[in-house]
Amino acid sequence: MPARSDLLQEPIYYPLNQGERASHLHVDQLLPRDVYERLAEMLQESLQQQSPAVDGEPPEPIDGLQQFARGRGHTTVFLDGGRGTGKTTVIVNLQAYLRAPSVRDSFEGVADQVHILQPIDPSQLEDDDDLFLNVVVAAVLGDEEIQRGREKDPVRWQALYDSLQHLGTALAGKETQSDGVGLDRLRSFMGAQELASAVHDFFAKAANLLEKRLLVLPIDDVDTTLHRAFENLEVVRRYLASPVLLPIVCGDLRLYHEVTWRDAFRRLTKDVAGFHSEARPTAVSLAVEYLRKIFPLHRRLRMPEVGTFLRNDRILLGTPRDGAPPPRLTLPDLEAWLRALLAGAVNDHENSRLPIPIPTVRALSQLLARVQAGIPALELAFHNETAPHPVTDLMRRIVYRRHGETPQALRRGESHPEPATAESKLSLAQWQSALFNHFMFEPGGGAVCLVLMAARHWREAPSRSVLDTPLFAPLKQVGQHDLRYIEARAALNWKTDLTGRLPESWVNTLAEESILPFATPEIGRAVVPDRWQVDPKDIGDDGFSETPRVLIELITHRNFYSPSKRATLICSGRILELVVTSLVRNVSAQDIDRILTTAPFHSAVAVAATKAAHITVDELESSDLEGDEDTAGEEPSEEGSSHAELDDTMVDRDLAIDLLAQKINEWRREVEAHRLPLSPWLIYCALNKTFNQAPLFTRPLQYNEQPSKEALSNVVASGLSAFNSFWAAVASFEKGPLFDLPLELSNVNLLNRRGDFQRNDLFTQNIRPLLRKEHGSIRGERVISTTWALGEHPLRGLLQDFFDLAKEREEDPTTVEEDAVDGRTHFLKMLGFPKDRKRLSVAAIVKALEQSAPKGSSPARYGKSIFNQLSRRFPRLAELTVLERAIAELELRAAGTR
Repeated sequence: MPARSDLLQEPIYYPLNQGERASHLHVDQLLPRDVYERLAEMLQESLQQQSPAVDGEPPEPIDGLQQFARGRGHTTVFLDGGRGTGKTTVIVNLQAYLRAPSVRDSFEGVADQVHILQPIDPSQLEDDDDLFLNVVVAAVLGDEEIQRGREKDPVRWQALYDSLQHLGTALAGKETQSDGVGLDRLRSFMGAQELASAVHDFFAKAANLLEKRLLVLPIDDVDTTLHRAFENLEVVRRYLASPVLLPIVCGDLRLYHEVTWRDAFRRLTKDVAGFHSEARPTAVSLAVEYLRKIFPLHRRLRMPEVGTFLRNDRILLGTPRDGAPPPRLTLPDLEAWLRALLAGAVNDHENSRLPIPIPTVRALSQLLARVQAGIPALELAFHNETAPHPVTDLMRRIVYRRHGETPQALRRGESHPEPATAESKLSLAQWQSALFNHFMFEPGGGAVCLVLMAARHWREAPSRSVLDTPLFAPLKQVGQHDLRYIEARAALNWKTDLTGRLPESWVNTLAEESILPFATPEIGRAVVPDRWQVDPKDIGDDGFSETPRVLIELITHRNFYSPSKRATLICSGRILELVVTSLVRNVSAQDIDRILTTAPFHSAVAVAATKAAHITVDELESSDLEGDEDTAGEEPSEEGSSHAELDDTMVDRDLAIDLLAQKINEWRREVEAHRLPLSPWLIYCALNKTFNQAPLFTRPLQYNEQPSKEALSNVVASGLSAFNSFWAAVASFEKGPLFDLPLELSNVNLLNRRGDFQRNDLFTQNIRPLLRKEHGSIRGERVISTTWALGEHPLRGLLQDFFDLAKEREEDPTTVEEDAVDGRTHFLKMLGFPKDRKRLSVAAIVKALEQSAPKGSSPARYGKSIFNQLSRRFPRLAELTVLERAIAELELRAAGTR
């Protein structure tokens, strides 16, 4: 075995504009170098099996059938690989590879003693053409070196011409073999037996003309023309076994096997009835041995899969030609970028690995041609020469972890390079657009396209629901015009779960497949409210009395179950939509109001649109379920409430929404949510898992179960469980090597809604390891986990406090005593004044309201909310008069600026 070529260890430069070009101008651009190396070894072995050269001259052609018979044999090299794996590129560039200086040193004499003919393609044959006569012989005679030999050496050219005449006579005998009778047919048959030696002599004369010892004949896609595939193989078996000829046949071995056993099966079963089941095993066995003979196992080579190249760090994107600096970005780096950009920080656990459809080398070349304009900026960002971005930081982390590096160095006090400050020209929008325009034509690109459509929606529709995109709406996926070329399909088994819950006429029209699978829509639990009102003095929420109501609205939905009756449903969709929105962008009061006024995301009533849900109700319970009167869509008003009081309540509700939005946005600033490498794919995986588990904590009613009164603590526990379930789902897809953690995950279900979640295995094993505040770094990159960010989410804190309050109230049904703080002290606290302040003027209160009013709320509106709460709790408070005058002053100022 010769020493392996030094070229194997040198960089491979992958031209970004390679496209469909098979021939390469430079050897350092050839991808499957192991295949080239093995081919060179086989050529050397074939040369060693021939008669040695004398004084540097090739041996004379072998004459005579006996000598030919001793030297012939099936030495065909078979290059196995599917369509687009680069087989044609290998055979087109083999001669250039053999002439590379390092290859010449390792395989001495091979390049000088071997001549590689131009590849022939049997698929170019017409139906009445003969492969050997019209293609193989024509390939030899049409070779440029052969043509030049005609002028260079007329004697050897004449010998080749005479051999061609003899070969033509032999071929004519073969063609008339079946036409004659008696002695004529016998003579033509004997002439056909001389055809093999005539073929050998023709190839030998051609090699002699070229002063070479071995001719290589590449044959591409023998299996493409299926109706003649077996006949083409027969030509290889019968006539291309000359010692001076080495055929290299390219194709898909599985397809060759199909062609061969089916031909044998056809011959075995011709004119025979009832023998098919016994004939197939025999045909398969014959096919295996037939292919073993013409394509010996030790002469077979397998083309590498595209994944082999995506893991090869020696493949660089670009070429160092024309004075350009050498490229530094490798093909595995690009694969890491695609993973970071499309999938985010997922651990590939539980089917979370996003399939990026790059099935072949041809597909890879076409993808690079599509995105080549963005490679230079990506290279600079990856090498920390331009300002960092969350996705490039994640890309770097993926690359470093592949190399076995861990983010422990920063904790040991080792220094890292400072992040670059130069402006980056890397555009995520341009990359996402280019990738979508590419993968929309890839039959297996459904998942990637849905992710890219979601990313575009997040970017271009800042006022719409972040979940209003086909990735999260399975019923809308197959009909998308932009996805009409996508062939991937997944089962949607929704009918069984929704039968009996929604009108049968609608359920029967449900599609049974989509591009991506998704959990069954949440059915929800029908309940009857039971003392859900909360005293403002008990909530401790900056004085906003309507915060509990807003939280209840996030958890419940007033749904029609008949044309005139409504029930209250407990669902998870609003909580989940608000949390996802807060991860994607700053939350506005309009976002929260929209979420509260529409059906919960991915609930059965949302998916079924205007269809009424089926809820079992007996006569005794019907009084607890309201009719559709003038207040449809609103909570019923308290008995005796005036219109003014209702207006005040709505003002307080709006302020509570404003405050919730403000708290969420403050949380986003504190955790630097803009640094999250968030991908729609991570959100999809987490939501899908959460909705699969939703029946465990929303616990829909059984078919014959009646809605019953639900304690407030149970309601809030369902909402808190929805948040915790989503939190745990995110952690289950993030925890792993990217965050320097083992992939050890708990898969328990969240069954106990009212238990201490921090004692649950989902928290202790999945979430807690990701809650560290220090983010490890390998070479200065910073990757923040979404799990960590959710740990301090204000909505979780509000739900937890609300649950604790409701639970405490239910355990102690007595009325909560008045606070020890008197009205004046409470008033001063709400306005931010010190406790010992003596005098309160209108101007001072106006200034306090202007400074403390939540973002998006006017000072006057904020003052009214405080007035309503104080007047209900401390109706005789003297300071209310001053506050009322301050509110009037603020309203006058606002009117004057209009």
